[in-house]
Amino acid sequence: MKAFIIALALIVVSSVAWAGAANVQSLRGDAALDAPSAQTSAKAWQDGEGKIQRNYAQQPPLVPHSIEDFPITREDNSCLACHNWDSQMPGATKVAVSHFVNRDGEALSNISPNRYFCTQCHVPQTDARPLVPNIFRSLTEE
Repeated sequence: MKAFIIALALIVVSSVAWAGAANVQSLRGDAALDAPSAQTSAKAWQDGEGKIQRNYAQQPPLVPHSIEDFPITREDNSCLACHNWDSQMPGATKVAVSHFVNRDGEALSNISPNRYFCTQCHVPQTDARPLVPNIFRSLTEE
């Protein structure tokens, strides 16, 4: 039993040493964790161009504008100023009815807590360079 524990310890130690010697690269390169990330800007989207086409069924709609000045916190969701059902903002797509249903299927009068943080699913369209190679093809491209 003692020999087994020693052998196991040697395997663990050598595995850690071997993994530490590997040349691991971060997607952000050599930038420190607290360094500002590369700024990307939202693609220019002109009024009247219609909605941004989705690439697959059930894809959350992309946001056709920058969200930099629209913070979402526990206390306030800036998106709802324009996109809530009681908003008078012309042209702003209203929040889907599905966002007013909780996980038990009960209809709510306000946005469901599990749908409150919009950027979990909805992201701005951007011209950013992909971090990793991507061979995804939309169904409409085939």
